[in-house]
Amino acid sequence: MKFVRQLKPKLSDDAEVIIFYQDKLLINNKNQRFVHPCAEFNLFFDINDLIAIAEKDKKTICTVDIAENLFLDLEDYDFFDLRMMLGSLDQESFALIGRSKMINYWRHNSKYCGTCGKKTDFISSEEAFQCSCNNEFIYPKISPCIITLIHKGDEILLGRSKHFPKGMFSTLAGFMEPGESCEEALIREVKEEVGINVKNIKYFSSQNWPFPSQLMIGYFAEYDSGEIILEDDEIEEAYWFNLNKLPSIPPEGSISGLLIRSYIEGHS
Repeated sequence: MKFVRQLKPKLSDDAEVIIFYQDKLLINNKNQRFVHPCAEFNLFFDINDLIAIAEKDKKTICTVDIAENLFLDLEDYDFFDLRMMLGSLDQESFALIGRSKMINYWRHNSKYCGTCGKKTDFISSEEAFQCSCNNEFIYPKISPCIITLIHKGDEILLGRSKHFPKGMFSTLAGFMEPGESCEEALIREVKEEVGINVKNIKYFSSQNWPFPSQLMIGYFAEYDSGEIILEDDEIEEAYWFNLNKLPSIPPEGSISGLLIRSYIEGHS
């Protein structure tokens, strides 16, 4: 698959589209497809609102964020929250849907210049928006975040954000500050959120996280010293859990879920 960014793309008859409405994804309930033929759905959106995001098997894949739900009377179609689908999506599907959501977010927030307020123009050669007042390009914004599984032998430290369902615990995460390395951000975030010190930081993997436009950079970190002290309003609870007595954790489709499961597999 090749990633592209192109407004008002030239579409072939077999072009497809990923459709969002109020941050929810349109799904065909019969076959669970989230990519739909443009030719069959072009009555539901202005074709000029499409933006091409990828090419696969010589086929253009577009996305659109519609302002009005015109699918209410269509059988077999519903809009779903992407967060609720994490456990059922393979990596390629999640990457494509995530890209679609991020590109829609970028487009919505780049229509007007942040300096002068005028409407921006899309420059095809740069695949970016631009304003004539300063000629600076506006590319998709990606916010880097660290996420870490802290371990101590057969125990791991998990926290529950106030945004989580009751009983759901996850690994710790936080945004990077300007001037920080990933490792420095990890050490700071852990200290700020739960008051402990860590060592032996090891990179695990990364994942795009379209809520709205993060790049999650995952690490393992070994406990060094200190006691759990909640110093961050975001974390309501944090405990050491034995690997055999874990609470409800994020699905495998999330990097938090992958971190936890990977550590368990390495200690089974």
